[in-house]
Amino acid sequence: MSPKQPIIQDRLNQAQILLGISDRIAALESLDEILETLVSITSTQLGAERSTIFLNDDRSNELYSRVAQGNVTRRIRMMNDVGIAGHVFQSGEGVIIDDAYADERFNRAIDTQTGFTTKSVLCVPIRTVRDQAIGVIQVLNKSSGGFTERDMRLVEAMTRQAAVALQGAQTIERMRESRAQEKKFVDIVADITSDIDLGSLLQKVMTECTRLLDADRSTLFMNDAKSNELWSSVGQGLDAITLRCLAKSPDRRYQTAGDLGDDLDRYLRGEATVSTPRPPMAALA
Repeated sequence: MSPKQPIIQDRLNQAQILLGISDRIAALESLDEILETLVSITSTQLGAERSTIFLNDDRSNELYSRVAQGNVTRRIRMMNDVGIAGHVFQSGEGVIIDDAYADERFNRAIDTQTGFTTKSVLCVPIRTVRDQAIGVIQVLNKSSGGFTERDMRLVEAMTRQAAVALQGAQTIERMRESRAQEKKFVDIVADITSDIDLGSLLQKVMTECTRLLDADRSTLFMNDAKSNELWSSVGQGLDAITLRCLAKSPDRRYQTAGDLGDDLDRYLRGEATVSTPRPPMAALA
């Protein structure tokens, strides 16, 4: 056998893998389908326990996971300069790490969140045809031996092959999300014209703001011109309830235990709390 024969065969195998990726991704439309296919092929070809793709959110400078193999029950978000993934995204250079917990760049919080134990890591940036990094892919825990430079080159080639479809699907999804948010705000405006009860309207606005911004809680503060105080009108979460309990003005506090109980019930149901009674409309002018 010629000394070059194994090299030629290896390149043919890689070409077949890349062609297979192109064929499978070409038939997909959604971002989730593309990501799921890419991590599945990557894990299979490298004999790894799990692969995870982190995409960059340039609006918040965060990396977030959309698809991960295994029993991951929620999305993971972190700043795009944190951990091994953040290092690779910022530097643009792939890394191979044989012992994740011995590497100071490793973000142990992800294992804590997922219940997974990371041992070895291969991580490379995902680049567009214009050489712009849009995320990273991490391949974890190779079953036989450690990750190699050949593995890294293969994963880099695989992500380049999928980058065009990946970026296109990501753009389309963002447009859909933007339109959905615009429609929701239009619905809120429609409520304004039909809802004459200010308290009910403010509850709807705060509930939607909390949901659309993916926040834990929100509170609306309004100015009392008579006392020059900001008071919490409508809020979400325990902060709003606490503010009302500690209000300086007696008429801002809960008047009965029943009122406090009602707000606690609303909080437990995930609804907006009516943080304080409304002052006369003149005070809102």
